[in-house]
Amino acid sequence: MIGFDTLMDAAERRLDGLPLENLRVRAGGRAWDIAAVRDQDRLLAAAGDWTPFPFGVLLWESALVLGDVLPKAGLVRGGPVLELGAGTGLAGLVAAGQGARVVQTDHSFEALALCRRNAVANGVTGLEQRLGDWSAWSDDTACDVVIGADILYEPALYGDILRVLERVVRPGGVAVLTDPGRTHAGRFIYGLRAAGWTVGVERRMVAALPPCEVGAMVKIDVIEARRT
Repeated sequence: MIGFDTLMDAAERRLDGLPLENLRVRAGGRAWDIAAVRDQDRLLAAAGDWTPFPFGVLLWESALVLGDVLPKAGLVRGGPVLELGAGTGLAGLVAAGQGARVVQTDHSFEALALCRRNAVANGVTGLEQRLGDWSAWSDDTACDVVIGADILYEPALYGDILRVLERVVRPGGVAVLTDPGRTHAGRFIYGLRAAGWTVGVERRMVAALPPCEVGAMVKIDVIEARRT
């Protein structure tokens, strides 16, 4: 069986075949240098036959908003944090910058390798990367805070995500998720409430990232769900 480190090293090499750009963004009160793919069409051209497809190497507005929310909420200082669908790793970097011990998970080794690369580029420690498949979750690590940016893209996965949250969030703990206002995300929120979680939703309007035209705005929902 091929080891995790070997697979991560292979994914790191595969990243060099993607149209990554070094982006300077602000989140959580500071600037970050994030390697990411800016244009989804270019990613499709470069990795169209990859399985799983590495959508996580794109930088999404939801990640910027989640990064802004974490310090203001005061949730992540010093404690263990689990990041679902880490992608470029930006939100996890913000949490680690607040003193949290962060486990970043994704189902794509390329995304995990990019998380590791971005952590090194920003001089941030206290992060660990692990493979995470919501439909076959095997990690029993419990924590008080789970974060995830733009993970509610597929309604067929909502049951799996809820089961992961029920498995890893301690009673009294919280999940903070950001989503670009998808209508069907309401089904996930309903499922949380039906399972006994206390859920609040705040909508924010933020500037769209390139390649969207200058001045374009997108709506991002901040979903804070506390387990009772």
